[in-house]
Amino acid sequence: MMRLILLVAFVAVVVVAITALLGTLLAVGRTATGKDEEIMPAKFRRITYVLLVVLLFGVTSGWLGAA
Repeated sequence: MMRLILLVAFVAVVVVAITALLGTLLAVGRTATGKDEEIMPAKFRRITYVLLVVLLFGVTSGWLGAA
């Protein structure tokens, strides 16, 4: 009887895992097919990226936010 319960529990876990995997694949596939329009120009995206990197290095090295 215990083997039957373990088998049913194993099948249930496998079904839940497959359902979660398929849901994730469908969600990722749906977002990847549609191409969004660029809201921010490329120049501003580069500037903000560089500023983010400078901020990250400043915080980690202690230049910014040091107490």
